[in-house]
Amino acid sequence: MGALTWLGQAGFLLETDQTRMVIDLFLSPLKGRIPSPIGVGALGRIDWALVTHEHADHWDGPALAELHALWPEMGVVIPEPMKNMALGRGFRTDRVVTAVPDLDFQLGTVRVMPVRSAHGRHVKDGYGFGESQGQFLGYCLTLDGVVIYHSGDTVCYPGMIDRLRQESIQVALLPINGRDFFREQADIVGNLTEREAVELAAEIGARTVIPMHYDAMPNNSGDIGLAARVVRERWPELTFIAPGYGHRLTLSPPSESRR
Repeated sequence: MGALTWLGQAGFLLETDQTRMVIDLFLSPLKGRIPSPIGVGALGRIDWALVTHEHADHWDGPALAELHALWPEMGVVIPEPMKNMALGRGFRTDRVVTAVPDLDFQLGTVRVMPVRSAHGRHVKDGYGFGESQGQFLGYCLTLDGVVIYHSGDTVCYPGMIDRLRQESIQVALLPINGRDFFREQADIVGNLTEREAVELAAEIGARTVIPMHYDAMPNNSGDIGLAARVVRERWPELTFIAPGYGHRLTLSPPSESRR
């Protein structure tokens, strides 16, 4: 049976009986961040690290290098434009998987479907798909019969809901830190708001929404209480979970579909 553990910010540990992976690991010190309560050594064996894009709170190069030193056979999954960054961190060519939107692949027992996210390296870039239309990714991960969607950093864009509905997502991991004029003046590229995240989860047919990307940077946070209220007021059939750091959630396939 699969399991999911929140590691802070957009970082998660995903486990099946055979495959253990992290996604958007962010444990290292960074100016302005709240220190992580979790250390690399606490993660145990990691087979794969998935990265959605190159921002430091998603591509934590020092932590990944430390993890790679502990587990030399660990591989990394990255958007195609980041390939040289992974090779520069010492990952072997045969253990670097470059993800392309809408082309799925297997990592052990886990099916991975990359999907586009709308983001930017800088605010001046606007909110788009970046290099090769695939610089910013989310991943739909199927493990032990459960489909989990990790959006990475994103806002909603035309066609997004229809595309995600095709994946029969049960659990949606979505940022809630939003965006505003003042943060964008500081070159902080934003994300879904609390309301947008809940609405997106409901519209794509998810059963559970887990907020992320609201805790590590005090100048770029979100309100989990507001997200929970939107669920209760607008989509009470959704399950809202805000796990604590390191709390392990067991995943069970749905007994029946709502679709």
